[in-house]
Amino acid sequence: MELADLAVEKALKAGATEAEAYAQRTNTLFVTFTDKVENLKTVESTGIGLRVAVGKKTAICSTSILGKTEITELSVRAVKIAKVASEDSLWKHLNKKFATTPVEGCYDKKLENPDYKEIIETLMAAVDRMKDYDRRVKPTRGFFSVALEHVSVANNYRESIERKGTEIGVFLSAKVEEAGLNSTGAEIQQARSWKEIKFEDLASKAAEKAVKYLKAKPIPSGKMPVIIRNQIFANMLGIFLSGPINADWVQKGRSPLSGKLGKQIASENIDLVDDGTLPGGLRTEPFDDEGHPTQRTPIIEKGVLKNYVYDTYTALQDNVESTGNARKPFGYWTKLQPLPSNLILKPEKTKVEEMIRETKKGLYVEQTIGEWLSNPVSGNLNATVTHGVLIENGKEAQLVNGVVIAGNFQELFRDGVETIGNDLRNSVGMGNVSVSSPTVKLAELTIAGK
Repeated sequence: MELADLAVEKALKAGATEAEAYAQRTNTLFVTFTDKVENLKTVESTGIGLRVAVGKKTAICSTSILGKTEITELSVRAVKIAKVASEDSLWKHLNKKFATTPVEGCYDKKLENPDYKEIIETLMAAVDRMKDYDRRVKPTRGFFSVALEHVSVANNYRESIERKGTEIGVFLSAKVEEAGLNSTGAEIQQARSWKEIKFEDLASKAAEKAVKYLKAKPIPSGKMPVIIRNQIFANMLGIFLSGPINADWVQKGRSPLSGKLGKQIASENIDLVDDGTLPGGLRTEPFDDEGHPTQRTPIIEKGVLKNYVYDTYTALQDNVESTGNARKPFGYWTKLQPLPSNLILKPEKTKVEEMIRETKKGLYVEQTIGEWLSNPVSGNLNATVTHGVLIENGKEAQLVNGVVIAGNFQELFRDGVETIGNDLRNSVGMGNVSVSSPTVKLAELTIAGK
């Protein structure tokens, strides 16, 4: 990781007026399985991303070959590219506020040396739980991963600071086939430590879902209230808010929230924060990817837009301070951008069962596919319901699949959020952003069915 400081030093000697290095080492264990382990492999990724400025001309280069010779060559190449680049009239300077925020729950020492035997036994116990749930249940696809990451950030204003973190994830799926009918069920969980993953609970829920929805079918088209399960609504929040609250989108006029600070953009029962310091949060870090300390930033309070998320570059344009949201979403080679860390929709007290009891006629959405194709700029939401329940007079009337829900998310978020549940759950979606949401009842969506 000391190569980050070397890269900065060499870039300055090559003629850069400013230089910033982001060094990253990631060790990842991957396991794929069905009713047995099919593949187990470990992957190590190490590299440096270098950003340089020559006056107002900037360039970004990266390398995965880490030695003093390669670092020198990288630095010289980056400066040469910057010198022939067009000037960026908005460029001011790199991050000058290097600091760390105290955070908890980001690193699990147990995962430094994964016990392969324990992992395999745990995964196979989860598979057995699925098969024991019902003789018709067949495990289909399973994925498990453990990642350990070390990051060092340095620039010409400060020597490097370092952080480390762990992340663990599991995906379990099963299917049921009977009398020409078939159904699937899946569960996913991601966390920062081993003890947070509830393997057998996830297995039971995946099997239960596959059995329960065996006789699901489409319902007639129409409009009705829709209750969207916590993890699915979290996905939708990530799609429709991660970009629009990004200050780069706002400044380039791409965001539907441009110019709406201080204005009502959501129902009054909506409170949303971005918390880069959340204990155990999937994107909790002591500093962001340019070395600025992370923080808790209110985004929406009682429906009013309070803040966007910033890195140094966008913050200097608006004459504000960075919110500590500079992120390289997929690794050292990617470009920095201001992205949320842990978006959290504040839960209320209503239980899901109460929402269902209070619904005369509506649709409960358990699982969807295709919502990632929705448009965050126009707000047009489209998703196919693979697992749902038609509610009539507060009770489950029919199991549902194969219908499409559609509506304008911006309008629904502003005027159509009727009830917010108490069952907060997280999900990782577009841009590798972590979003947590409870189950939410929307006043009305269009159902495209049979």
